Amino acid sequence: MTGPIAERIISPRIRRLKVVPPQVKPPDPGPLHPVRSLHLNESPFPPAPSVVEAMQHAAARINRYPDHDGGELVRALSARTGVAAERIVIGAGSNELLYASADIVLDPGHEAIAPHPGFPTYEKAISMRGGTYVGVPVRDDGSVDIAATLAAVTPKTRLVFVASPHNPTGGMLAKAYIERLVYELPDDVLLHFDEAYYEFGRHAGGVETLPILERRRGPWIATRSFSKAYGLAGIRVGYGLTNARELADAYRKVRVNFSVNAVALAGARAALDAGSHMQALLDHTAAERRRLAAALEGIGFEALPSAANFLTVRTPKPAPALAAALREENIFVLPFPWPGTPGAIRITIGSSEDTDAVAAAMARLLKAL
Repeated sequence: MTGPIAERIISPRIRRLKVVPPQVKPPDPGPLHPVRSLHLNESPFPPAPSVVEAMQHAAARINRYPDHDGGELVRALSARTGVAAERIVIGAGSNELLYASADIVLDPGHEAIAPHPGFPTYEKAISMRGGTYVGVPVRDDGSVDIAATLAAVTPKTRLVFVASPHNPTGGMLAKAYIERLVYELPDDVLLHFDEAYYEFGRHAGGVETLPILERRRGPWIATRSFSKAYGLAGIRVGYGLTNARELADAYRKVRVNFSVNAVALAGARAALDAGSHMQALLDHTAAERRRLAAALEGIGFEALPSAANFLTVRTPKPAPALAAALREENIFVLPFPWPGTPGAIRITIGSSEDTDAVAAAMARLLKAL
């Protein structure tokens, strides 16, 4: 259906949204010229064998609907985090919970604040509810600017997204900044603390955020993901830790029925017990992140401090041109603008071979462009 009929029935708030094509993965031509998918922040390694086995076992029973609220997984998360099970919600990736936050607090005329550059879902979720997106530039080190975020709050503000470590920069908030946010953000604003890269941040020396968030009088949710450190991006499962049963119930009300499938629930539950597997991934990521940063800084890039499973560098030559040239070599990265510079590129930390390939390709391309 096209033309004036479609325009009449589609809401203006939907018509205003940008169409963002999905990040399609090209076919892998083989070992001589492999595709290096370093633009989606996936784990370079598959999940632990015990996790795969649990998912295979669950797949034999997929004629039945899953547990909508993921009771077994939620109880395990409660035991691990100390947060009461009634305050924990699950979602199809933490992404579903980002949309839910906008859904439960925003109406047309309301404002919501998010860092810029930031995860695109923030702006999209706000716009889909008819709210006004207020983008706040990040600090020069790539971390969220808490002072600027607080200064942007108005009587119309209902929601604030904050991420640590932050995507796409990798910047992590120090304890003092999180405390300021918790104490100074008005009580009638929902704080959505996005911790999709939580495990990497803790490995890099970041503070445990829950004891700080628990001091907040107003509503908050901290969302985490099984897609990154647990290596389960393909099955889509995440969770949110809230400050109160009433807030968690609001998320449960807006969730799509059975949005987290049975195979995902089984894999996530098993992944919680595969600690040594995740530790190996975290150790590998930190080592390769340091190695990639040193290699790129040695040829003229400026690496931002990163506590995530990716490295962002400010580029000495136009970032879009560099990314396009890398694509010609089957190396996929994410370019984005950075004020006052030729741009920035986010590079997922992959295998050791990926690190070598990126460093070598960048050195060649800088001479050619």
